[in-house]
Amino acid sequence: MNIVFEYIKYRFNAKYLHGIHSPFVYNFMKEGMNIQIKEEQQTEIKRFIASSKTNPKEIQVKDYGAKSKKLKSKRTVSQIFRTSSSFGKNALLLYRLSNYFKPKHILELGTSIGVGTLHLHLGHPESIIHSIEGCPETHELAKQKLKGENIKLVNKTFYDHIKSLNHELFDLIFIDGHHDGEALKYYLQLLKKHTHNDTIIVLDDIRWSDSMLDAWKELIKEKDFHLSMDFFRMGILVKRQQQEKEHFILKLKK
Repeated sequence: MNIVFEYIKYRFNAKYLHGIHSPFVYNFMKEGMNIQIKEEQQTEIKRFIASSKTNPKEIQVKDYGAKSKKLKSKRTVSQIFRTSSSFGKNALLLYRLSNYFKPKHILELGTSIGVGTLHLHLGHPESIIHSIEGCPETHELAKQKLKGENIKLVNKTFYDHIKSLNHELFDLIFIDGHHDGEALKYYLQLLKKHTHNDTIIVLDDIRWSDSMLDAWKELIKEKDFHLSMDFFRMGILVKRQQQEKEHFILKLKK
């Protein structure tokens, strides 16, 4: 995959408000994309990031995904932050999604050190977040950094956790791990019974590889997902049976 060509193609087709005919998407882009992180929350995020991006502590990473093939198993916290965290505009998108839609129950597959988890939590602190991390040492690191009674950190593989679910339904699901297209489609198939009409599914790194991009292209065609939004790095799938199937390529806003 030529990532430069993909980005040029994305920039050429991406819209902000003009040409969006779905009220659901238009309202999110107009209102949700203008949500800014509160000043006191910005301080908390900056402190969290500062303690991670220069942290020389080494941990043994047990990684189950395709990303691990390109990385050493023993990494510093700062290396994990640079390679496995949602930050900048993408982390802000997570905050805005959480703040705008106010999900009661969130499932995150792939805690890493918890940057994405923190943004989802701060966006709507009342949300109950179940965040799953397969690596024991990374999980322990996240436990030390993430505090809040509504943040439930679980050390399990994605498969084991999904299979342990009973009748739980999630309003927002964020998948940031494994980075293999076939695995992604399999997890989503398993999770379908834990979604409802209006469930929002956020996928990170949809252009990480040919496999991930192929999976994304297949998923946006599935009849179960009525709305899809492409933000280049992140893709969003929404179940909304009340509307016609539509796909949007959208610009991220700072």
